[in-house]
Amino acid sequence: MLIKTSENMIAQIIADTVISPAGPREQHILSQTLHGLVRLAKSEQMLAIKMDVERAAGISGAAAGRRHSKSILRKIGADCDARQGQFLFDREDRPGQE
Repeated sequence: MLIKTSENMIAQIIADTVISPAGPREQHILSQTLHGLVRLAKSEQMLAIKMDVERAAGISGAAAGRRHSKSILRKIGADCDARQGQFLFDREDRPGQE
């Protein structure tokens, strides 16, 4: 059985911080706000971990992006060359081939 610790902590924070008896709407808004903060913290943590791994592996984010872009462009170029060979006028475009 999965124990939702963030769910329990949020319920405890709501119970501790509400001074006057809050209605269900106010409790729901506070609960959803805290859930949003938890999701934001998780995504920031995952981004930090990813950046640390890239730094430890010696890969900068920009270099990895450039490498990925170059490989995509090479693949597109190879696909275009392969398709170009199917047409009759391909011989006109390439000097020395007849």
